[in-house]
Amino acid sequence: MGFLQRTADTIQARLGRLGAMRSARVIGTLLLAFCIWILLDNHLLHVSTGLAEPTYDLMVRSRLRAAPPDPRIIVVDIDEASLERMGREFGRWPWPRDTLATVLDHIEAQQPAAIIWDILFSDPDRLSPGGDSAFDAAVMRSRRSHFSVVRLPESADRNSEIRRPVLPGLWARPGAAGDTATVALIPPFLASVAAAPLGLTNAYPDPDGVIRRHQPVQPLPDGGVLQSMGLAVLKSLQPEAWEARLQAAAVSPRRELIAWRKLSQDYPHVPFADVFDLAEGQAPQARVPSFAGRIVLIGATATALHDFHPTAVSARQGGVDTLATLIDNELNQRVLAELPAWAQSALAMLMCLGITLLVRYRSLSALDGALIALPAVLLGISFASLHTDRVFLDLHLATGSVVIFLTVVKLWAGLRRRHWCGVPVLDGRPIALQPILAEPAWTDAGHNRLMTLLERHAPDCRLLLPGGGASRADWAEFRRFAALVGPPDQLQAAAPALRQGVTGLGGTLGVCEILPDIPDRGALVAAALAAWLPLARPSPNTPQEASS
Repeated sequence: MGFLQRTADTIQARLGRLGAMRSARVIGTLLLAFCIWILLDNHLLHVSTGLAEPTYDLMVRSRLRAAPPDPRIIVVDIDEASLERMGREFGRWPWPRDTLATVLDHIEAQQPAAIIWDILFSDPDRLSPGGDSAFDAAVMRSRRSHFSVVRLPESADRNSEIRRPVLPGLWARPGAAGDTATVALIPPFLASVAAAPLGLTNAYPDPDGVIRRHQPVQPLPDGGVLQSMGLAVLKSLQPEAWEARLQAAAVSPRRELIAWRKLSQDYPHVPFADVFDLAEGQAPQARVPSFAGRIVLIGATATALHDFHPTAVSARQGGVDTLATLIDNELNQRVLAELPAWAQSALAMLMCLGITLLVRYRSLSALDGALIALPAVLLGISFASLHTDRVFLDLHLATGSVVIFLTVVKLWAGLRRRHWCGVPVLDGRPIALQPILAEPAWTDAGHNRLMTLLERHAPDCRLLLPGGGASRADWAEFRRFAALVGPPDQLQAAAPALRQGVTGLGGTLGVCEILPDIPDRGALVAAALAAWLPLARPSPNTPQEASS
């Protein structure tokens, strides 16, 4: 128990010394420390900065509006119903590739804008070798098919032998040094697929496993650039827009936030089995729309095929719907820009500076509502920016910095008030007491100015308030009064500066009294009440109100 008491006393003494430090020095030191931390964390350490993932996901899912899905996009879905219906004749997935060839010929005949296969053709069809030949021929007949490629980790590139001549449709830009770079990826098995337009369909989850970003291009050491599927489709449909997008993305090849639609499955889905029935001349179970002029994605949402992942818009979203969103964004030029790191740092530091100036020249009470209101406003601005589908103002860093900085400043202000509104040590020596009257009542800002006067001119004196140092007395009338107490010689020596400062604050100094025998705080308060009473009485020359 003795050890705990000594520890508590030590901590209390150190906190007391912190409260006695000059306010300008403490606030300036806190501001400098926060600015250094913001710069280090945002640009080097990355401990607490950047996108607040759960908050961002909640904002995305709570949007009041989002960009509508492109009406041209439609998904031919290998869903659970298709697996069950076609499994009766063709067995488990993967089906013979001549079934895919039949569907491809049927869709191609309707002259769609593009056909995107969200399926990898990396291995031969061992159960039905004739299926490869049929599908290979269908791909060669197709003029609108785009095929998916999955990139392996870049660390495996040095062990790969795949260069641009092997898959020319994957390169958005050839290498400046003669296409010397090798790329590790899962290549297509069929020659016709290898020669077709290709695009990367890699998913890039954040550390928590949620997909929020994509990478439109991937630069290579020799200057070559690999394109995503979204850019591959954009190149086929809008060559000029593709060129501009490629140049912009290649200048800063980073992962970008995805501009999501409102729902996780906003694009129309048509069961693959119905399209196959129609292609075979049979009646489908549901109406199959025309594919003329449409952008057709062929992919799987069947649970058994495991092409699901959590995204910012849904905890379980099909990969083909994510790919449709990325293609939609490229075709409609929806790039969700973010504030650069330097702008986030500058904004956070400016807000901390604003708080510092407000505390320095006004009062900490002016920040009473800011601890809740200011973060709410910043998060509201971030939420509103998502509705533009063009920019996301990530104010997480500014919000967190403001909350922590405000909290630390308020804690220090409490220590400061506790120090300057305490009672000086009463060791039997005489003590001086000088009452102060304010008209109107003292505000918290006035109390802070009084403490600053003592800090500068009478550091051994204290400010005695009727509320015992609380920010507000129980009765509003009591807030008109205050008193300076401390060593008589120091209070008298500082009298001119104190009088000038109090007068400038709208207060009036009473007569300074020397109290030779004050045993405790109670006696000091009683003496202060006696000194305040004459100040509270109206002057004999003050006209009295007429009695009614």
